[in-house]
Amino acid sequence: MATHKALVLRSRDKPLTLETVPRPIAKAGQAVVRILAADIVPYMSQVLDGSLPYPLSVPMTPGSAAIGRVQEVGPDAVKLTPGQLVFCNITICARDNPNVSILYGMHGGGYPAAQKLMDGEWRDATYAEYARFPLENLYPLNEDVLLNRLGYTVSDLCLIPTCLVPFGGLSEVDVRPGEVVIVAPATGKFGGAAVAVALAMGATVVAAGRNTTALAALETTHASTGRLRTVTLTEDAASNAEAFKTAAGNPEGADVYIDFSPPAIKDSSLLVAAVKALRPFGRLVVMGGHSGEISVPYFDIMIKSIRIQGRFMYARQHVLQLIQMAESGLLQLGSKLGIKETQEFGLESFDDALQAAGELSGLASQVLLKP
Repeated sequence: MATHKALVLRSRDKPLTLETVPRPIAKAGQAVVRILAADIVPYMSQVLDGSLPYPLSVPMTPGSAAIGRVQEVGPDAVKLTPGQLVFCNITICARDNPNVSILYGMHGGGYPAAQKLMDGEWRDATYAEYARFPLENLYPLNEDVLLNRLGYTVSDLCLIPTCLVPFGGLSEVDVRPGEVVIVAPATGKFGGAAVAVALAMGATVVAAGRNTTALAALETTHASTGRLRTVTLTEDAASNAEAFKTAAGNPEGADVYIDFSPPAIKDSSLLVAAVKALRPFGRLVVMGGHSGEISVPYFDIMIKSIRIQGRFMYARQHVLQLIQMAESGLLQLGSKLGIKETQEFGLESFDDALQAAGELSGLASQVLLKP
């Protein structure tokens, strides 16, 4: 088949168009994947129209993390074979400098070295029938275990990238079984996933947020672990810090705090509470969308030897580890992760899919594009 259907963004002030375009061909170091399902993040409409100023090169086919089947591989492939079920990772790194990266179909990096990746080979991503990937970005999934033995669907497997984001941060600070991890806010998509991932890593979790309904849903989903406590946030950093420490069950405080502050949060009160709630040598991971400067209590950080760690996305070893956790049943997906509704759309209904994704809040629902 020489052509395929793909959504094409030609200008950020115009909607995507569904077009018939040449099908990608696998060169050395690459593979072409038949896209089975691709995630649509809640803020994708803002990415496409430029209100979230992520750098994109147009014309291009946007996209996000996906599950697919290998269609063809380049001549140097030694493990991937046509027909394999794979997770498609959209964090594409330059091979001669892994510190240079883009989010395939979503974020061009914003500096010349990264932009070169999106301007060249990696312009057209997963909102299409087929997409080309670097070989190292495709991770084989044990179809017999995941789909047959554990009973997951392809849609359930699309939760892998949602869980990978917090797993990257939690792994970066080496969360150990038995430690106490505070997640805040825990009622969004990635915060909710962080709760599940930290529990799967053996931690006790304090989930915090303002949405009491969402907190109650987390309690129901993870009741069997016996290691989840919830805190309803207030406007006062001092009272939040005390509530965190009480929930942690240790007068010295928690071991780890992972922050998923959304762009709407303009102050640093959550981070102030985090520093106050951590024990000596505690670790604070910043992974949210806070768009401004942050302010934290200098003396507390110094006197308690607090480590502050930023983490963007995740590394290759994190993907391999998380897939192992899913295939072993240690990390559960689908309804066992808290998903109550999955909306699926074809390429021709992308506008409806984009609207549905924009209305999402929390981890209870997901919107997928199925080309």
